[in-house]
Amino acid sequence: MLLFSACGAPDVPGPDWSSQVEPTPAPSSSPPRLHVDGATLRDANGNEVRLRGLNVCSLEFDNAGANWQLQADGGSPLIDALVDPLRWNANAVRMPVNQEWFVTDDAYVARVEQLIDLAATRGLYVILDVQWEKGERTEPYQLNILKQPTFGFGNTTEAFWHLASGRFSNRDNLLIDVINEPHDVAAEQLATAMQEMLDRLAQRAPDTPVVIGGPDWAHSVDFFREKPLRGKNVVYAAHQYLPYDPPEKFETNFERAAQTLPVLIAEFGSEDATYTTTLIDRAEAAGTEGFLSWAIGCGISADDFSSPLGERLRALNPP
Repeated sequence: MLLFSACGAPDVPGPDWSSQVEPTPAPSSSPPRLHVDGATLRDANGNEVRLRGLNVCSLEFDNAGANWQLQADGGSPLIDALVDPLRWNANAVRMPVNQEWFVTDDAYVARVEQLIDLAATRGLYVILDVQWEKGERTEPYQLNILKQPTFGFGNTTEAFWHLASGRFSNRDNLLIDVINEPHDVAAEQLATAMQEMLDRLAQRAPDTPVVIGGPDWAHSVDFFREKPLRGKNVVYAAHQYLPYDPPEKFETNFERAAQTLPVLIAEFGSEDATYTTTLIDRAEAAGTEGFLSWAIGCGISADDFSSPLGERLRALNPP
C-alpha cells in the first residue's frame, strides 16, 4: 500500500531521479515530438495532432507479445497493417505492458523498445501504458490493475518509469501513460500520487507528454477539469465502455473537460457499431486529442479494418 506523509509525498524510499540515465540510441526517423499547448496537442512545427488508432493487447499478459507479430528480422506485419492507409490508417497505438516484467526482464524490455522504435520509423506515436502490475494472471482480473501509482524500489510504478523514462527520454514518438485505470481510491488521493509521478518524471523526461487516467476506472476526467495537475505536458485519459458510459454520460465524462484540458479517449469498446461511431463523432466534435479503440488481439482482429472503426480512421486521419 502506498502511504503518504503529511505533506502528501510518498513516505517510502525510491530511485534517485536526479541521477542521469543514458538513453539507448533512438531510431533515425520518427514523427515529431508532441507538446501540450493549452487544450491541444501540437508537434514541433506547431501543427495540431490528434492521436487516432488502436490498442494492441498481449505484452501485459504474454511476455513475447504475440499479437504484435514481431518477426526475427525486426519487422511486424501488425504495425504494417496499422499504418497502411488502405487498412487501419492509424497514426497512434497504445501499448499496454507488464510492470513486473519490465523491471525484471531485460529481454522483455528489449522487445518493447524494438516495437516502439519500429513504430517510430513507420510514423506511429506510441502510448506506453502500465496495464498489469504482476507477471502472472490473477483472479479476479482487476487484482492486476493498479489502484494508483506505487512508489519505492522493486515492482513499483516509480521503478518502472524511472527505468523507462530514462531509457526512452529521446524517443520523439513516445507518450507516457502512468497507469491504466486508477480505481478504489479517493480522487484527491489519486491526484496527489499522480502529481508526485509528474514531478519525478519532469526530472528525467521533461519534454515527454504524460497521460493521466481519471479516477474510478478512468470513466470520467471531470475531476481534473476543476483541479488540473501541475505540469507542462499533461494529457487526461478517459475510457468509455457500455453499459457504464452511455452517450448521455459523455458530457460529464469527457466533453466538458475537453474544452479546457487536453483529453484523450485512450480506450473504448468497439463491438457495438452504433456506439463506436457515436463516440468517435462526439469525441471529434468536443475537440479531444484523439481516440484509441480496445484492442487488437482482445476483441478485434488485425484484419477487421473494414469495420466502422476502420472506416472512421481512414476518413479522419490524413493519408
